Amino acid sequence: MTLTDTHRRAALAICGLASWASIAFAYYYLERTLWLTPCNLCMMQRLAFGLVGFFFLLDAICWPSRPATRFLMRLGKYLSIFFGIGLAARHLYIQSLPADQVPACGFDFYATLDKNGFWGGLLTAMQGDGDCATRDLFLGLRIPVWSMMLFIGLLLVCVICERHKANTP
Repeated sequence: MTLTDTHRRAALAICGLASWASIAFAYYYLERTLWLTPCNLCMMQRLAFGLVGFFFLLDAICWPSRPATRFLMRLGKYLSIFFGIGLAARHLYIQSLPADQVPACGFDFYATLDKNGFWGGLLTAMQGDGDCATRDLFLGLRIPVWSMMLFIGLLLVCVICERHKANTP
């Protein structure tokens, strides 16, 4: 099976929009409708979805022809996807801890950034805290499981798009 450049670009654009739609879903439905307060790892996963969407859409729009630019685009996509998978795995790990081993609750995401500065706040937020141990469900699965499945799905689409050679007449 071969994919044309048009099919590849469409798949990349759909994946980029899907990752940004997941941020909108988390904000407008989970946060504003169901009143679920996002923990630090949830906010970091939203950041990862934003990065993934940025690189997918940039790749779909620009469609780089130079090998160095293609390499940097792939590197950005894969790093942001694996960053998101790592965050979701850390979130699931914290949720699976016994109650006596859960880290203490800390500040919310924005207070963490204010208190520790930008980079220090991001590093502190990536560690997670007691708020991340809350097991909120959506359609019977924990929310980090949904994030992990979307990140893995985006990774599969990325690999499929790059493995199949384009049809060049």
